[in-house]
Amino acid sequence: MKLKMNIFSSFLFIGLTLVGCDPSDEPAPAPLPGRTLLVYMAADNNLSSYSYDNIKDMVVGAEGDNLNNGNLLVYHDSSSEAPRLLQIKKGLGGVTEEVLLRTYEDRNSVSIEVMRSVLDEVFHNEAYKAESYALLLWSHGTAWLPSDFKNYLRAYGQDKSHIMEINELKEALQGYKFDYIIFDDCYMANIEVAYTLRDKANYILASPTEVLADGLPYRYIIKHLFSDEPIPEALTKAGERFYTYYENQEAGSLYPKSASISLVKTQKLGALVAVCREIVSGGEEAIFAIPIENIQLIEHLGYSNHALYDFADFIKQLASAEQYSRFENALKEVIIYKNTTDIAYYAAEGGIGGFLIDKERFCGISTYVPQEALPKLNEWYKQLDWYKAVYE
Repeated sequence: MKLKMNIFSSFLFIGLTLVGCDPSDEPAPAPLPGRTLLVYMAADNNLSSYSYDNIKDMVVGAEGDNLNNGNLLVYHDSSSEAPRLLQIKKGLGGVTEEVLLRTYEDRNSVSIEVMRSVLDEVFHNEAYKAESYALLLWSHGTAWLPSDFKNYLRAYGQDKSHIMEINELKEALQGYKFDYIIFDDCYMANIEVAYTLRDKANYILASPTEVLADGLPYRYIIKHLFSDEPIPEALTKAGERFYTYYENQEAGSLYPKSASISLVKTQKLGALVAVCREIVSGGEEAIFAIPIENIQLIEHLGYSNHALYDFADFIKQLASAEQYSRFENALKEVIIYKNTTDIAYYAAEGGIGGFLIDKERFCGISTYVPQEALPKLNEWYKQLDWYKAVYE
């Protein structure tokens, strides 16, 4: 009888143990953060002091629940200290602060190798795993225009005397596809740039004109960059906040009313390429015949022959009415938000000036217009994906 009781107890124990180990009873894994955003600040140049101000503004913008449990990381290479990786997060007592994760030896942060190493360090780290990934690139910028054309041009980014060209940026981002890329740089809302990076981000938020040195108003836009809203709506709000921040500057304030911005949906570029290829089929001869002064200027980098003009205003000079209608329809699918002040200010060759922007002729994105006076740029242009898709 005693033996039977022991066997019964053993079976009962085993049964209870098996029930207790039912995987369905284990707690579900914690949900992933909504988004990891890396701000890549190549600030080892004359914008260095502004980078510190922007980081302070990011801390303010991240207060409360504005990060939405996401990860905000900043790679910061300035002219005054070693490159470092920061995380902006809630610390003890719930106070938002910047936390130093690591420092690096002095390096060229606009090299393909260094940028790639930082991307891998952040986005392959389990600690920053998220449902969504995004990148914000901060530095100087001149769309795709190459540095060897003028020694002060930076297609993307400047680290001391080092420059990153647009095709080098494409190579550094190889294998990555972000939900969005934001440029806090001048002139990066450019059709050639957007097409080069079409496989690297679903959306690109950038300015087609010069961005004032104070940059994006991070204290107001961080909450939108981590919002649960659909990305187009969230980035539209961030873009609008950038525009209104400068548009609402009072007369005599530190910053003039100067801000242009647009949001590009890269997945819709295919139809735009097709209609543009048809329109520019007349080749360089037809383009060279366009009175360049008739096209809305977008850029003023200090030389007499400008290179970047309003994309739609350029195409309008070449297209038939029927072609332009198809172009407009395709462009509306690509540029899903745009806004601009009436004047775009610029700093070039030691001076400050401005040019008028006709809002009726502003499509939100620039393009290069080949010109007989710019043979060197015309040749460099042929290296771009946009040229190969549209002009060849």
